[in-house]
Formats: sequence, C-alpha cells, structure tokens
Amino acid sequence: MVKPAKKMLWALALALPLMAAGVAALKPAATPLPVTDNFWVERRAAARIESRLTHAEADRYRSRAPAGGCPVPAEPMPLGPLARMEAREDWSGIASAYALEAEWNQAASFLERMPASPERDSDLGAVALARGDFERALRLLDGALAAKPNLPQALWNRALVFREMGLTLRASELFEQVAKLGEQGWSREAHAQALSLRESTLERQRQWKAAREATLALVEDANAPLPLDAARQLPGTVRGVFYDVVRTAASKERALALMPLAKELDRLQGGSTLADYVQRVSKRDFTRRGELARQYAAAMRPGGTVPDGFLDKARLPGDEDLYMGAILRTRNGTMKNLKDVLERIKRLDDPWFTYQAERDQAYKEVADGAWWKGEQRLFSALQHCREGTLTVRCLELERRLAVFYYDMQRVTEAEQHARMLWAGARQLREWDLEFNALESLSQVARSRNDLGSARAYLEEWMARGPTRNCAWPHVQLAHLHYLDLRPADARRELDIAAACADNRMELVFGATLAELTRSGSGPHDADWLSRVTSNAVSGLAVLGGERAYAHYLEGRFFLDQDRTRGEALLKTTISEADALPRGDALARESWALSHSSLAVDAGRAGEFPKVVALMAGQLGTPVPTRCALAASVHAERAVLVALGPQGDVKGHYDAARKEPFARADSSRLVPEALRKTLSGCDRVDVLAWAPVFGRTDLLPVDIAWSFRLGRAQGPRPTPGASASRRLVVAGVEAPSLLQLPRLPAWTPDAEPGAAPPDVLSGSDATPSRVLARMADATEIEIHAHGITDPSISGASLVVLSPEVNGRYALTADVVREQRLTGSPTVFLAACSAGRTTALQSTEPFSLPAAFIDSGARAVLASTVDIPDAAGRFFDGVRRRIHAGTPAAVALRDERQAWLARDARAAWTRSVLLVEKAD
Repeated sequence: MVKPAKKMLWALALALPLMAAGVAALKPAATPLPVTDNFWVERRAAARIESRLTHAEADRYRSRAPAGGCPVPAEPMPLGPLARMEAREDWSGIASAYALEAEWNQAASFLERMPASPERDSDLGAVALARGDFERALRLLDGALAAKPNLPQALWNRALVFREMGLTLRASELFEQVAKLGEQGWSREAHAQALSLRESTLERQRQWKAAREATLALVEDANAPLPLDAARQLPGTVRGVFYDVVRTAASKERALALMPLAKELDRLQGGSTLADYVQRVSKRDFTRRGELARQYAAAMRPGGTVPDGFLDKARLPGDEDLYMGAILRTRNGTMKNLKDVLERIKRLDDPWFTYQAERDQAYKEVADGAWWKGEQRLFSALQHCREGTLTVRCLELERRLAVFYYDMQRVTEAEQHARMLWAGARQLREWDLEFNALESLSQVARSRNDLGSARAYLEEWMARGPTRNCAWPHVQLAHLHYLDLRPADARRELDIAAACADNRMELVFGATLAELTRSGSGPHDADWLSRVTSNAVSGLAVLGGERAYAHYLEGRFFLDQDRTRGEALLKTTISEADALPRGDALARESWALSHSSLAVDAGRAGEFPKVVALMAGQLGTPVPTRCALAASVHAERAVLVALGPQGDVKGHYDAARKEPFARADSSRLVPEALRKTLSGCDRVDVLAWAPVFGRTDLLPVDIAWSFRLGRAQGPRPTPGASASRRLVVAGVEAPSLLQLPRLPAWTPDAEPGAAPPDVLSGSDATPSRVLARMADATEIEIHAHGITDPSISGASLVVLSPEVNGRYALTADVVREQRLTGSPTVFLAACSAGRTTALQSTEPFSLPAAFIDSGARAVLASTVDIPDAAGRFFDGVRRRIHAGTPAAVALRDERQAWLARDARAAWTRSVLLVEKAD
C-alpha cells in the first residue's frame, strides 16, 4: 500500500512529464502528433501488406521496398489506442490496424461486425486475397465496385487479385484505372505496376510470335537465317513449326540446309530424332517428292487447303511426314484415318507424334464409351512425358485432360489440369496455349458457379486478343452476367457481340437473349432470335436436340409476351425431346428448361395447383394431394407450393432474386407461411428439379421429408422377408492414380433370422461385379470413396476397385443403364455421393437419382464429406427401417439422436433421402 506522503510524490512524478509535454506544446516548431496519429504512423511504417484499406489513416500512401532479408517479427501492437477505438465502436479502425500487421483473422472478425457497405466489402476482399481465396475476393470486390465504381481501394485490390491469378494484362488495365484517379503516391505506383505487368506479358507474346515467324520464314525464303536463338528460347514453338518447314523442302540441298537447326533442337531436347528425320528426307527422290513439298507449302499459306489426291500420293513409305502433316490440316483427319495414322506414327518413332497418338486413341476410347481407358491412357502419357523434356507436348496432354474431365463434369480434376496448363504455358512462353488455358479455366469456373473468376479469365482473354475473336468472349460474358443475375450487364455484352462481324448467332447467344427479354426487350431481339433458331435448324445434318432447343428458345421468348403461344411451343419442345434418345444432352436440356419455364410461369399467374401438377409430371411421380412441397427455381424467379395435412394449398412466387441460387442459402427458400402449412404433416414429399433437387436444408431437421422421384412398381417389400438379399460393398482398393487413403474395413453385423449379407471387398469390388450383384438385391450398402468438386458443381462418382482394363468408377450414367429388379433401398456411405449437378439446365444428375431411375425404391446419401463413423449412422437408419419405420422418419429420428449425442455430427444434416412414390 502506498502511504499518503508517497502518494503525493508519485503523483508529482507522473505529472512532471505531462507538464513538460504541455510546455513543449507551446512551441509551434515542436508540436507532437496526438497519440492516435503516432499509432497510425507506426502502423503504416511497419505495414506488411500490399492491399489497400478504406480506413483513411491506414490508406495514406507509404513507399514500399523489398525486405531483402529474413522477415522481422512484428512489434507488439499498443493496446491503448485499440481500446479507445473499441470504446467508440470504430471497428474499421481496429480491423485496419490488424490488417496492416497482416493479422487477417483478427481483421476479419472486426470487419464482420460492420454493416454492409462497398468499403467493408473492399476490405474483406483484401482479407480473402491474403488467404488465397480469389473466388471470394472477386465476389466481394465486384460487388463493391458495382455499388461504387471508382472506389480506389477496391480497384487496386481487384488488380492485385488479377495479378496473383496470372491475369496480368487485365491487372495492368486495372492499375491504370487507379493511376488515372490522381492520388498522391498511389497513382505513381499504380502506373509503375501497370507498365511492368504489361511489358513482361507482351514480351512473352513478342518472343513467341518472333519465334514462329522466324521459323515460318524458312518456308518461303531459302535464304532466311536459321532461328537458332529462338530455338534455344522456345524450343517447343520452333519444333512445332520445324516439321512443316522440312515438309516444304523441295530439294535435297534445301533439306540438308536445315540440319543445323535440327541438331540444335536435338541438343536442347535430347536424342537425334530431328537430325535423323532431316537425313531421311534428304535421301528421298525429289523428282517426285519435290512437287508434293511445293503443294504442301501452298496449303500452309493463308486460305490454302490440301489438294485432292494429296493423301493418296503421300502414302508411300518414306513420305509419312507429308501424310501426317496433311492429315493434321484436314478436319477430323486423324480420327477418320486413325488406324493408318497410328501405324505411321509407330514407324516414325518420334516422341512428338507418339504423344499425339496417345491423345487421339484416348479421344476414340472416350467417344466409344470406354472413358476410363481414355483417362488411364492420357494420365500414363502425361506421367511419361513429364519424365522427359518435350514439355510443350506435356502441356497439350494437360489441355486434353482438362477437356476430358470438364466433359465428365469432374470439375476438380479439370481445374487441376487447366491450372497446370496455365502455369506451364506462361513459364514456357507458349502464348497460344495461354489462350487455351484461359478458355478452359473460364469454363471450369462457370461449372463451379464461380462466376467472378469465370469473368476474370474472359476479361484477360479479351485484353490479350482483341482481334482474335470478336463475338465469342462477349457472348460468354453475357451468359455469365445472366447467370449472375445482372441483366443490364448481360444485355450490354450481348449487344456488343451482335455487332461483331464474326457473330454466328449460335445457341448460347439465343439462350441468353431469350432469358433477358424478361427484364426488357430490345428493338432487334425478335430478328436475332429468328436468326439463332434458323441457324440451329438449317443444314443437312440437323440433330433432333438442336431442333428441340430452337423450339424451346422460341417458347421461352414468347412466354411473357404471348402466353398461349409460348406455352404451346414449350409443350411441343417437351414432346419432341421425349421422342429423342435420353443420351441427347441438348434434347434433355430443352426438356428440363421447358418444364421449369412452365412451372414458374404458372406460379407467376397464381395457378399453384397447376405448379404441383407440372412438377409431378416432370418427376414422373403421382400428383400429391396432401403433405407435399413443390419448389422450382429458374434464374431470378422461384415458385413454391405447400400442401397441408388436409390438402390446403399455400403458394409463393418471387421474381426478385438478387443472388444466383447456386450461392444462396436454401434454408431460407421456403417461407415461414409455407412451413406452417406443413407443420402438421407426419412426413413431407418434396417435388423439386435441378437446381433445388439435392439441397438438404430446405426444411428443418425436425421434419421428416424426402425428395420424390418416379413411381414404384409393385407393392412395398416387407422388412425381413425371406426373399430379401443384402449386398455390402466395402474394403475397396482404389486405383493408385487417384492417391486416395485406404478406408477402414467395414464388417456388417449379422442379424438374427436374416441371411448373411453378400459382401464384395478388396479386389473383388470392381464395377462389373458390383453392378452384377446389385441386379436382384433388395438392400445395397456401399462404403467407399466419393469424388466430386468441393464447390458443388458435378455429380459425384463412387470409386471401386479397378477392373483389368482400368475401369474403377460407379457413375450415375452407368447405374442408370441397370435394371434393379429387387427394388432395393440403397445406402451410399461415400463422401458426397449424393451431390447433384448444380446446373439449372439439366435433370437431377446424381447417383441417388440414377439409382431411383434404375429401379431402387429409396436412396440415402450424403452431399458432403463424411467421417469414418458414417457407416454406423447409415446402419442405424437401416435398422429403423427394418423395424417398420418409414424411411423419412427413420432418417429424421436417427439424425436427431446423433445430433443430441455429439455436436460434431452436423454432417448428418446433409444426408438426403430420395424415394419413389408408392
């Protein structure tokens, strides 16, 4: 305890510095900064970030220099200023202080306390950028700039995101926008950034273009210098053209003159392949080959084509190179002559063409339906290619794998290979392949519903190639803006595309146009749509799906203007699509979109019972009379109809959705009034199509409900019947190429009075064996890995043990082709096995839907990754069903029991149930 006398001395000691400070304050030349100013000066001086923050003090310009050594630990932040900011609830100040120290988690926690604003979203965008979450960063920054177009910090941060994604020309343009704002310090640095990014990017373009042109010059000018320096810088580019140069050599002397370039390329890439090639050509009879070489050179010129009869003349042994070159210049030439091409490539014994042979064989295998063979072939070729030095060919294999996986809607794998292509093309300065990568990355991002990234890749594409293709990027951007519910932006891009001379008015143009007419029509819309539909149905080889889609576009276009005409066209589309093979993807898309258009239009008219009937017809299930929910979402519109316990009808129509449903919280989709209508139901049947089908949060967890799809044939089997047969698939040995961990063994418990289960495990658990044993099973359990994209973009597949031919996947399309005569209940205890494609335009494409289509009575599956304990959860549901509890009630009760016992069981909320109607 301090005594009174000492208290006075203590107080005086404390007061002296304050008095001194007060005296000093009287001297103008020595005015100190307030404490808060010192705080911000210190924070800015020690700032560790490149992003900009919207807090005025944190955003004052500071020059930055490379650290040049080991990172210096941050000084502890003084707590006094933070406490004062907290007292006045200056969350922006506290967040900015932490952000300058790169304490992003702390910064985010305070930013999230603030009300929404462009400034807050710009700062949160900086947080997302620091975390490497470019998708979220772009979404936040795009939103901030939409509300406040010239917000400097958002422009700067968006430029940083583009730069980190490698989209350097577009980043340069964004930095120039910041530079034009004239901010002290920031404008100068923005201009420097823009100049540096632009020059480094265009230098790659110049080098690639110069290497190509220098090598191509050898075709027309025998005296042109050999591009030896270009070969050292871009060996892949030069080698790709070099083959054509040798093919055009019309004399022995001309061929041998290319030997120094051949040897230099061999030195760089190993072996003597090209020198041997030049030597072989020089020994040919040029009285005959010379004319073929001149014809080939003519075909290489702009507008040139391979003359008739050339392939027949080039078939002679020794002229394989001319034959191969001509085939490559003929549309689909390699696929039309695949056997002959493969034989000649084998004789050439050149790795450059060996990888082409692998690519083409894989393409043929995929086209024949043996996609797993094509996958394994491409993967093996890529692995082998990476061991050598022919890196450009490796990039082309990466591109082919990206396309393969995108077509399979295995978006995670597609993105991995597209990113490898993107990084490799930039590293090797292969400018043309960079365009291929941008196109693939944009498509993948769109499939993942990452529309901001999809736009970003297109913006970079346009910044790099304004004369490459006028209409294509604008049509793609218009469609992305429509998907993102930004009709004004979509209309602007569509108008730009329409003005392009190369606009061919293709179906994607018409699809976007037909949807945009709801938010406002343009003077040329009817003419443009007519051109789109005419193009779709003209020609000798019009496919049925194209004709159906053209009718859908007309129906969608007229539905809001002339309802009777629009409905008639959409019903015609449905009939046409029904008559076409189910494998016609465009026909199924037309069919699905026509149904959803009719359903939401009925909701717009307040015809809610009609909505229920339309959706039941679409799902092939009886029209319910009680305890049901019908839900349909089409772009910005949604209609929901609830049928109560007594058959009372309550409907809701909303045409003002502002956020794409793929990003929406579907737990808020069903209004409270409709939930009350359903509250007295013992269980609820949900009628929904993509994109609503598969969402597990439509109704609260205390309601027993399931998706309804199709109609059961025959009476429901009695639990425990003597004819029951249980199939259990576990202990799968996943193929090594997937690099998946081994799952723990699952041994089903024996049940009193029941026959032992039929267990397939280890190497026996192959797709063919599983499919065969499923045929008459009454209960199916699969414990295995599931593969899908983490951003909800594609139907998953279940990984089984590989066959001898490499096939390992149980996919929705394969299951759908089976006939399950035992009307089984199916338990898919695999990660994300219930995940459904998120695309509006397709039918519910998932394993549960496929099992229902093939004859299953009910399917349970998770739409998220699940823990090892999931097997016990599914087994608990199964036992409740065996005890006579309806499946929806069994799922609800088991879920409630798990949630009550363990807070970590939240994943059980994401287990869906799909059932056929009795």
